[in-house]
Amino acid sequence: MTTQAEVIIVGGGPAGLSTALHLVQQDAAWAGRILVLEKARYPRPKLCGGGITRPGLDVLAELGLTPALSTVPMQRVLLRYRQRTYFLEGDPVFTVVHRPEFDAWLAQEARARGIVIQQDAGVTQVQVHDAGVRVQAGARTYQARALVAADGSNSVVRRQLRWGAGHKARLLEIFTPGNAADEHFRLGHALFDWTPLDGGVQGYYWTFPGLVAGQPMLNRGLFDAGVLPQKNRPSLKKLLAQCLARDGLNLADYQLKGHPIHWWTPDSQLARNRVLLVGDAAGVDPFLGEGIAFALGYGQVAAQALVAAHRAQDYSFGDYTQRVRQHWLTQQLHARYLGARLAFGTLRWPLLTRALWWAAPPLFRALAAVRPQYFPLDKKEMLRG
Repeated sequence: MTTQAEVIIVGGGPAGLSTALHLVQQDAAWAGRILVLEKARYPRPKLCGGGITRPGLDVLAELGLTPALSTVPMQRVLLRYRQRTYFLEGDPVFTVVHRPEFDAWLAQEARARGIVIQQDAGVTQVQVHDAGVRVQAGARTYQARALVAADGSNSVVRRQLRWGAGHKARLLEIFTPGNAADEHFRLGHALFDWTPLDGGVQGYYWTFPGLVAGQPMLNRGLFDAGVLPQKNRPSLKKLLAQCLARDGLNLADYQLKGHPIHWWTPDSQLARNRVLLVGDAAGVDPFLGEGIAFALGYGQVAAQALVAAHRAQDYSFGDYTQRVRQHWLTQQLHARYLGARLAFGTLRWPLLTRALWWAAPPLFRALAAVRPQYFPLDKKEMLRG
């Protein structure tokens, strides 16, 4: 059987659903022109810290959406390195969701707007030809004028079209039982501990409070960006065990999960004839590994590019990368890339790492003054310690 559509979106996560929702927002008729192919069935497991920063919430608000699920607002973010701690405060700085629940809610909102989502539709083959694209998912064949690859860091579309694997960060995470009386929940505190820099990790150890099926849980993990090449990359499992031990926890007592994060670079190729990349498939924040907000932003940009292509009947998407660079949210990816190279480039000189950490507050203020679009922090949110 062959199904026709104008646009096929492979992947029903935040990036793919944001693309569909933004298309329908511009013109309700798009609901009948697009088809979302999701390989699993909601709510499907998804490894993710679940943090949505305010720009991501702003994108949802522009769509008229407020997450109708259990969330935990983070009023204070603690940034720690060795014995020194800074903090950011906001209302909130970011919000924590449980990804399986969040994606299922977003899919429900998409369906309510007439968007068709085909679940259990794992894509196995993608072909691009002069008249459009052809996608195979199970026994079904789909044809469209354009395709949006929103299928994550291990994108099948990228592999099928020989796009290259890109650059990958490593991430390990666990969930530990939480307590509503704990300060993480009671005060809304999230922790980013950068002490693993001393162990060669290009990243941090985090602790986020959240709710899983309504129950308080703490999401903990270790992120290693891998922005700069290393001869011997450190063992994340060993370092995570050390971080947990400082919190009185034994890694062996919990289920450990890991996954890659595909991050953005200035030379990332984000489009080809009839194909757009969004979300993790395109590349997200290489500094902090932030994905949800950027995924939602990519969807907004992709929708604008698709509308322009439909009007001109030109699906070459030659200006898509420039659109991503100029969008108010995704333009921050370049600053995150430069920040990652600066911060992690000091690992060979420990004294320089410590000096930069001591100079962090004025550095943040200077960056916010020079590039407010990259560092949208107000006075209340400046680093203090």
